[in-house]
Amino acid sequence: MRFAILLLGSVLQSQLCHAAKVAEEYSHLFGTPNQSETFDYLIVGGGNSGLVAAMRLSVEGNYSVAVVEAGGFYQDDAGNTTEFPAYNSQYMDEPGTIDWKLTTKPQAQLGGRSVPYAQGKTLGGSTARNAMVYQRGTASFYDLWATTVGDTSYGWDSILPFLKKSVSFTPADEELRGGPAGTSDMTAFDPEAGPLNVGYWNYFVPVSAAFAKGMESLGLKETPTGMNSGEVLGYAQFPAAIDSETQLRDSSQTSFLKAAANCAGERLRIYPNTLAKRIVFNAKKAASGVVVSSGGPEYVLNVKREVVLAAGAFRTPQLLMASGVGPPGVLEENNITTVNALSGVGQGIHDHPGFAAVYTVNGVSQHRLWNNAEYKALAEEEYRQSVSGPLTAFAVNYILFDRLPKDANISADLRESLEQYPEDWPHVEYIWNAAGQATNTPGDYLALGTVLLTHASLGSVTINSSDTANPPVVDVRWLSNDTDRELAIEGVKRARALAASTGVIITEVAPGPDVQSDEQIWEWIKANTVTAHHATGSCKMGRKDDASAVVDAKGCVLGGVSSLRIIDASIIPIAFPGQPMATICMSTPIQALIDMELNSLYI
Repeated sequence: MRFAILLLGSVLQSQLCHAAKVAEEYSHLFGTPNQSETFDYLIVGGGNSGLVAAMRLSVEGNYSVAVVEAGGFYQDDAGNTTEFPAYNSQYMDEPGTIDWKLTTKPQAQLGGRSVPYAQGKTLGGSTARNAMVYQRGTASFYDLWATTVGDTSYGWDSILPFLKKSVSFTPADEELRGGPAGTSDMTAFDPEAGPLNVGYWNYFVPVSAAFAKGMESLGLKETPTGMNSGEVLGYAQFPAAIDSETQLRDSSQTSFLKAAANCAGERLRIYPNTLAKRIVFNAKKAASGVVVSSGGPEYVLNVKREVVLAAGAFRTPQLLMASGVGPPGVLEENNITTVNALSGVGQGIHDHPGFAAVYTVNGVSQHRLWNNAEYKALAEEEYRQSVSGPLTAFAVNYILFDRLPKDANISADLRESLEQYPEDWPHVEYIWNAAGQATNTPGDYLALGTVLLTHASLGSVTINSSDTANPPVVDVRWLSNDTDRELAIEGVKRARALAASTGVIITEVAPGPDVQSDEQIWEWIKANTVTAHHATGSCKMGRKDDASAVVDAKGCVLGGVSSLRIIDASIIPIAFPGQPMATICMSTPIQALIDMELNSLYI
């Protein structure tokens, strides 16, 4: 990791000079630490949803807005590799300089393992460290969301215009990438929208063609409209949140915050490296501010209108509980005065567990960036000359969303569990990744990740301290249900069939040829399951008669408090069929907030 950062800093300095002091570009927005101020809106969390709201309110709404973010600027704090798609597999779980360094509670069903759970602690949040995949949910996902919360504005037909307005899409450049452009539906995008840039890598990884041919041989079809028109089943080349001109990561910091920095003027203030400690409520239980710390004494940032929580699926419920909003038993155990008893805070977390098989392959793989100095040098030169080549790409250009066959030999319980989902809903996602981090030996390697998109197991987050400087207690409970374990085993078998179909596999390094029975496969899964970093639902949206709901359909916290809204992934009430980034950055509660203040339909 360190070598890669030094290498890119020297060889590609001309492309990355902006990464030296990114904070300086935004210094005119900085609030004054340790000094109380008053704003119309205070947003806690400068990540995916928080910076969207900050831009819309400050630029289009003419309101004064403060953003409190516990981290700084990832380009300054973590180095150049944060921006290059090729280094994503190495950078996903490190460095800790821009991460909360969370680990889960020991998971009995996974052999007692405590699993690291990376989450962005930086402006840009997890959009600064994720896989950059831009994929919308299925049409049925949004329709089910609408039905669940009793609000038709969440349905596919209603929400698509707002999905389109948040991004600017650039089609693939076949000449630069040296391979097919793949499928996409231009009607699913507005070329003049934005400010988030979405496009394709300027490199078609050579082994990708073999995987496409293999999937086709198994009867799988390429998704005709890509993955952003309401259908995802099949395989497709996935678009990514990248700047098409530089091929570098486009996070919510480099898109929404940058746009706001150029237009908001005095209306926007950001407080980097500042921790939200607790929400302040007045006598009428209206949120009136937030107690924060910028590394020194605590001080209060006050609001005239609303406190908006966008701290993510773990930190948002933690802040609520530390402020007296949550399950009464938890509050009592931590000597916190109850402001609003809400039993659903921190409960019912949906997440996507996954595990990766590793293979040696007969073909050019991205693994060479770690183990072949000549290849690495050529890749650097190609990027410098044409902004294309291996540095601009992930491991394989394709991703697969799959369902178990109707005639699959599975238990009646698993079949019944899967039948609860609509017909267009994928059961499992398969994504190829570079194995550079996992296997540091010469040769060509690939990792095939299996990610479960349907599950019966639900997790939770709670606290064991009233101080938000201490980590929340995260109990993911992945694969704690028998049907989830069975689906995981079937996923490994399917992954092996996919790998074999390509014709380029030499050996299976992991699980390995000795792992064959269901029992052996399960033991390997127990030892290797990690997260896809897609936690949602810890402050779920619901109808007012739903005792487990935390917010209503506008994101407003229930139970008697006011002027408090949540807009991040924690409110999504159902499992997400894939990568949630695209949906979070256009979150309809943000739309509702904007509509209320601007009487318009921006998002």
